Amino acid sequence: MSKNEYNSPFNLITKQLKDSSVPKIELPLYKTNPAAWTHEKLIEYIKDFETNLDNEQEIGANLVSFGNNLVFHIDRIDYYGPDIICFTGVDNNNSQLQLIQHISQLNVLLMAVPKLDEKPRRIGFQIFEQEETKKEQ
Repeated sequence: MSKNEYNSPFNLITKQLKDSSVPKIELPLYKTNPAAWTHEKLIEYIKDFETNLDNEQEIGANLVSFGNNLVFHIDRIDYYGPDIICFTGVDNNNSQLQLIQHISQLNVLLMAVPKLDEKPRRIGFQIFEQEETKKEQ
């Protein structure tokens, strides 16, 4: 830092803080990124729900705010920024769908639905493993 940069009190305090051994405080995820926290909790619920499914069932959802006729097979769940959750999947006719929703409006009814393929999908563990891989990188 040059001598002229010390003229600003902000620059001086910033340099002192960088040089000091002040411990960094890590805020919980639900405070810093509510969508990431919601995503983690959804994955936990899905993993738990999937443990009770038989070999003829897979995870599905009825999005409560859209009525009873929007039942779909969940392929993946993502989050964006601090407040958006995105569900990707197919309906019973194998039509692709994607729901993008603000976390404050999120109501999801997890349900067992008949499997679409020979082997039922188990997305809870798959998503969990992907998230763990991201954290390690």
